[in-house]
Amino acid sequence: MKKTINIILFFIFLVSFISNCVPPEKKEITEVTINLQDSIYRKIIDFQDRRLSDSLVKYLSDPNPSYRYVSTLAFASVQDSNYQDLVARNLNDKVAKVREVAAYSLGQMGTNRIQDSLIAAFGKFDTLFPDNVFNSNILEAIGKIGDKKYLNSLATVKSYRPTDTLLILGQTRALFRYIAKGLSVPEGTERILDIIGSSIYPENIKVLGSYYLIRASKEDLNNYRFRITKLFDKEKNPFIRMNLAIAMGKTQDVDVLVNLKKALKDANTDYRVKINIIKSFGNFKYIDVAEDVLNTLKDSIPKVALSAANYFYEFGEPNDVVIYRKAAKKDTNWLVKSRLYNAIMRKMPVYFNKTKSASIWEIKKAITNSDNQYEKAEYIRALGNDINSLDYIYETGYKAPEIVVRVASLEAISTLVQRNEIEKMSKWKSKKIKEKLANIILEVFKSGDPGLVSTATTIINKTKIDFKDQFENYDFIDNSLKLLKLPKDIEAYNDVLKMRSKLLNKKYKPVVLEYNHPIDWNVFDKLSDSTYAQVTTNKGVFKMKFFKDQSPGSVVNFVRLVNDHFYDGKKFHRVVSNFVIQTGCPRGDGYGSLDYTIRSELGPR
Repeated sequence: MKKTINIILFFIFLVSFISNCVPPEKKEITEVTINLQDSIYRKIIDFQDRRLSDSLVKYLSDPNPSYRYVSTLAFASVQDSNYQDLVARNLNDKVAKVREVAAYSLGQMGTNRIQDSLIAAFGKFDTLFPDNVFNSNILEAIGKIGDKKYLNSLATVKSYRPTDTLLILGQTRALFRYIAKGLSVPEGTERILDIIGSSIYPENIKVLGSYYLIRASKEDLNNYRFRITKLFDKEKNPFIRMNLAIAMGKTQDVDVLVNLKKALKDANTDYRVKINIIKSFGNFKYIDVAEDVLNTLKDSIPKVALSAANYFYEFGEPNDVVIYRKAAKKDTNWLVKSRLYNAIMRKMPVYFNKTKSASIWEIKKAITNSDNQYEKAEYIRALGNDINSLDYIYETGYKAPEIVVRVASLEAISTLVQRNEIEKMSKWKSKKIKEKLANIILEVFKSGDPGLVSTATTIINKTKIDFKDQFENYDFIDNSLKLLKLPKDIEAYNDVLKMRSKLLNKKYKPVVLEYNHPIDWNVFDKLSDSTYAQVTTNKGVFKMKFFKDQSPGSVVNFVRLVNDHFYDGKKFHRVVSNFVIQTGCPRGDGYGSLDYTIRSELGPR
């Protein structure tokens, strides 16, 4: 009995000893948790910022899914297709969020060689619960990188339930991405119109669908012109309606035009919709829409009136310049007025000598009387349509104290050259003008001003005129390159290299900047998740939301500049209705910059 007890005790001891000697099994991490303070997280982001693909790769298979997630997403910004096969492995990751960013990143970085891997992964993890974020990202990725192989199948899917909003969003995004590449099928257009016309789908999906129609061709839309018109007439959302207006214009159907005209005259029509209606008129015969556009010059909203002036600049008829001049003389808004004078000078018939002389006199008077540099610049650009105004443009424009006006003067000179009138002149006069242009270029290049230099290069880069015999040598180009500062003046620097390549008949090879501006994590640490920017302008206030987890470098750069009061007093130097506004240029002309560059940071939001 005693012996038996001893054996049992020994066995218990042995089991206890062995169990204590065996290290505890590590618990597998199955969730992505982004700790913005984590040093490894920041290391991965820094690798992304530096575009160090080799350093990122090892984290694609890290035991921690959070690191797999961040490194996989990093390739969406790095976009190194050499690593798409390694990123594609994470389509099969055990953790849903890793799979989701793998699909997104492959759409940003991949080639159509990877499309079969994406399709194979679709629905693979839906055994118990659908992973519709993953599936939605796959659909969009196919739209981005896929060829026509899967387009028809994707377009004809109608089995998604109304509650499958993520799948419908992915399908809509995919069809949009396809048509942005010029690939479409009738079934895709029908599907988009079904989505836009249905009341069961969310507004954001319908808005996205309407952008598909902007990219569509006349051939894509012609069979659906009346259906699109009905959607336009009943639609209340201005963001959808403005895109439907563009689509209606593409059909070039006169019956459709009736509805567009009616909406343009309707006082209740949103001004953004009116702007796109005017844009759509460019697809119709001038005689059928000219009167409607002319009446819109009187619109109380300047953006709408400016769109009407832009129409005459693009599509106006030479014989109607007298009408445009009459309207310009009445208009009090300088943006509309100057644009009309641009249209007048651009469309002016050669035999309208009196109207031309009077118009030039009025333009010069407006320049003399204005104390607004942007107004002066617009009028100077108008003179870029008259070769005989070259000396005035140089003396009044290029020698002006305002840099915005000086840049505009070179844009005007570039326009003069691109009109191809110089080669039609007598040999003697053509030679004299080329000599003037060459001397202007030499003077500009000595200035070292990046905006002036960059604009001056277009005089050569954007014309068929041969300037090779106008310069004794090209030392002025090399000297200009020495005056430009990198990385600050990289755009101007590459423009000069492009010009030199053209003059020397050599292949153009742009300079690619090295990494030069690391992320300031000290600034990052001071930002809360709720931090936002409030922008106050003389036209109102708007707010900007930050996504610091996905774009830390961009957010930190912006916040640092705000803290330095960099944006205080800056002009919105570029405003294009229904498209874009740009600000932040230190010079106010779009050519200013700082002494560093930042990289793109792309995320699925």
